Amino acid sequence: MRDFTLQAYETYINLIKESGLKIITFNDLFSYKELPEEFFIIRHDVDRKPKNALRMATLESNIGINSTYYFRSNSHVFKPEIILSIFELGHDIGYHYECLSDSGGDIDKALDYFEKNLRTFRLICDIKTISMHGSPLSPYNNLDMWRSDSTHKMISDRFDLIGEISLDIDYSNIAYINDTGRNWSSTNNNIRDNVNSNILFNINSSDELITYLSETIHKKIVFQIHPERWSENNLQWFIQWLTDRFANIAKNTYSRLGESKQLVLGDLI
Repeated sequence: MRDFTLQAYETYINLIKESGLKIITFNDLFSYKELPEEFFIIRHDVDRKPKNALRMATLESNIGINSTYYFRSNSHVFKPEIILSIFELGHDIGYHYECLSDSGGDIDKALDYFEKNLRTFRLICDIKTISMHGSPLSPYNNLDMWRSDSTHKMISDRFDLIGEISLDIDYSNIAYINDTGRNWSSTNNNIRDNVNSNILFNINSSDELITYLSETIHKKIVFQIHPERWSENNLQWFIQWLTDRFANIAKNTYSRLGESKQLVLGDLI
């Protein structure tokens, strides 16, 4: 089976449904005082191609699965009608922010950008959790907005949110599977889309992923998906394959240069 197609994704989520693990959203997870003994969370980072996100959300809804979709605020991703449609299907919506990158590292400006964008999202639907956009070709890590105690406290006090999913969850015993870099490795071609998990493994093919999802060796799993990477036809698949290949080269080059030097490669990632 060719990976990174909607057909492959349907196979994966059917296996997730059949696994018997409790499928929850990040809103659900934050409602627990302690992490439940088992859970499966599907996280979508909508970096581009929001129509792909709607197709995935519809597919999940038809199968009876709820997941969490994090949308960027830029004009080619922020499509209110699509966001509302996904929300009305029963999925959670979160804000995929990149304000520190956008402000050139100015935290005060970043917080103002964040507040303005969050207010705009909330005109469409309820927003309870946030997730930073990795912005791998920027020298600024968007998580640094919340590194001080005072700004971290703003997440709940000023912005009325229940959590930042990269900062406020202990991933040490959670299996974290993601498609960043067009592979299922925890580290390959991945600069910031990662967590501090003690569970490290590489899945090298769709067959290996199918085996993993069928066996559910781990009982706490987060499955991170970027909808733009998943194609409906061969032409879309090939174009995205080329895009991901170029993006991986750019990210690897940037990593070798070091984060002190910013590459101006547009809004590639």
